Amino acid sequence: MRLSIFGGTVFATIVLSAPVLFAGPEPYTSKEVAPPTITQSEPWHFTIAAPGWMPGMTGTTGLHGIDADVDIDFGQILRHLDMIFAMRAEADKGPFGIYGELIYMSLSDSADVNGLIQKVDVRVDQYLADAGLSWRFINQPRWSLDLTTGSHYTNLYERLTLQRNTVAIDEASVRFVDDISAALRNRLNEDISNSDFIARLKNKIRTDIANRIDNSLGGEQRRPSVPIAPLGGRIREDIAQRVEQFIQLKKAELRARVDALVARGVDRRAAVDRVLSAAKARIANQLAFRLDKALNRTFSKNEYWFDPYIGLRGRYNFDKVFYTAVRGEIGGFDVGSDLMWEVEGVVGINLTRCIFTEVGYRALSVDYQNNGFLFDTITHGPQITTGITF
Repeated sequence: MRLSIFGGTVFATIVLSAPVLFAGPEPYTSKEVAPPTITQSEPWHFTIAAPGWMPGMTGTTGLHGIDADVDIDFGQILRHLDMIFAMRAEADKGPFGIYGELIYMSLSDSADVNGLIQKVDVRVDQYLADAGLSWRFINQPRWSLDLTTGSHYTNLYERLTLQRNTVAIDEASVRFVDDISAALRNRLNEDISNSDFIARLKNKIRTDIANRIDNSLGGEQRRPSVPIAPLGGRIREDIAQRVEQFIQLKKAELRARVDALVARGVDRRAAVDRVLSAAKARIANQLAFRLDKALNRTFSKNEYWFDPYIGLRGRYNFDKVFYTAVRGEIGGFDVGSDLMWEVEGVVGINLTRCIFTEVGYRALSVDYQNNGFLFDTITHGPQITTGITF
């Protein structure tokens, strides 16, 4: 899949690593006071803030060629949110600054489904961290412009847990063995070719077993309620292959028993009927045991990567109270993501000399691919930030 949910959103703090946005309140300097020059000695200034990002996420996440469409709004994220933490900090002295941000989000969901799987549990944990340096190369009384460089870090953990439906598995196993017994009988009697038998076997697997897995799990995988890759996307094919191999093995065992009886003079057709009738219940039980084990399991995946970037931050002071700020970054450069970009614009209010609030909009795009894993998403939404400077 080309996934950061909050890294792409795993949210509201889910997904995004971001450089600390234009440093909180910066009191308006009157026109009569010249801005400090780069050579002047200035004290350190510090900013600590808590960004409250309320994003949704759109895009594609995938694994080994199976993709899921992600289209999740903030309301869905909020319903599935287990934990969130967000903090950013910045320190600057004269034209130079250093900043960092951390967002952590944990999302989970459970769904009762029909078929051979009765319940699906999913969990997504995402860490989005950002650290960088800034240099103010334009510093006018009302406005300023900074050059930034740094790196985003995304850590994405995904887990899918399946709970089998024992009753449905037992029923499906008995029905499957009953349905395939005629083909088994004909094959042991040499009435049909092996290729014909395999074709019939695969058709019955698809009808009685594989489709009942896909019908219960497919919807949860293709349009997930949280931004998770289809970790169980290949389970249908895996189960079909296991059942086919199991029946082929049982066919060989039954043939050996029939051949032993025929060697003692028993009519082949009578021997086939006797051996097959005695074995059907046992084969169904053994098949049910294997399906129970294969459908009661957990899939998990952990991906992390760094996206170096360069960017610009600008700020304009309307007066001593109100200001606006924007920033933009572009990176990835195939070091982590193929391409990563982030933009943010805010309107800020200096509530006091030390306390500020910003209201704005933020968007983060990540196009990451590695070893069959795809996370190609845009996480975007409004953000309200409150912080202090000292």
